[in-house]
Amino acid sequence: MFENILTLETFEIILSMIGIPLIAFAISTWIPGIQRKIQARIQQRKGPSISSPGFWAIFKYLYKEAKEPVSDLPKLFKFMPLLSFIIVWMVLALTTVVHFHILSNEIGIIGLLKIEEMSYIIMGSLASTVMGIRMPFIDECKGSGYLKTIKITLGQLSAVRAFKMITVGSFPFYLATLLPFIPHKSIFLNNLIGNSFLFTLGGLFGALAYIIGYIIMTKDYPFSIMHTKADVIEGPTMEYSGKYRAFYLSVKELLMITLGSLFATLYLGIAPDILNPITIVMNFAVALVFPIISAVVSAYTPVFTFRQVYPVSLFATVLGLIGALLALLGV
Repeated sequence: MFENILTLETFEIILSMIGIPLIAFAISTWIPGIQRKIQARIQQRKGPSISSPGFWAIFKYLYKEAKEPVSDLPKLFKFMPLLSFIIVWMVLALTTVVHFHILSNEIGIIGLLKIEEMSYIIMGSLASTVMGIRMPFIDECKGSGYLKTIKITLGQLSAVRAFKMITVGSFPFYLATLLPFIPHKSIFLNNLIGNSFLFTLGGLFGALAYIIGYIIMTKDYPFSIMHTKADVIEGPTMEYSGKYRAFYLSVKELLMITLGSLFATLYLGIAPDILNPITIVMNFAVALVFPIISAVVSAYTPVFTFRQVYPVSLFATVLGLIGALLALLGV
């Protein structure tokens, strides 16, 4: 009897950690098309079909031949998108099994998301394509006064920008994820389920910080300085082609719905439960609101430089700190 129950519980856990993220990924492939349509309507354009930027783009890149990247460690460089995809999948999967204290907690979620962010630093550091060489070229002839000048490619420049976004830009997001745990004096997700933190004064400030942090984490306009096409030619991801480009697109798509789903779990106490399908519907419905907000903001804003990123990040951090203080006071 005990073995049967154990087997059933194990099956439910496996089904939750595979099935729910799989549903989320299937939905996420349509998000880029929806975003492009919203942006096009705002800018009075027709825009592409909903299926082209996300759903069909993945199949298109899977069909194309993968070129060998110019990199000192090409195998590691090619592995990074797959690693990022697995990590984002795990973040969403952990919110479906909230009784797993060892990982289903604030520290586990933050740690995994930080690894995902770190992957872009590694990508940029390993990118060595000739198209990333900055002009004018540094004179390296004998007798030149520029022989000791530090040379940095555009890919490496994007790695520096990714580091700045990790250390400063995304801080409001992680602060916002902490707020719902404060009233419960716990870091475990299962303590949040069934408890709505959003409709408190601290929750409202935290939600504002979370929205700004969401756009920073998904690297959408105006916070796309790491891979803006204007000057770094797709940044650290330029050398990805074929199936590796498909993995990179999949990471961005899955990340958008994962972070939205995480908000529903943290702030509304609605975790996707495989045994209660309505929670999956409600969770993903809330999650889809965030890409729509991001699309509207992106349609009206240019790319921020760090001169604008730092003040916005500071403003969102202040919102998060006010929310944390209110949460501590029980308001």
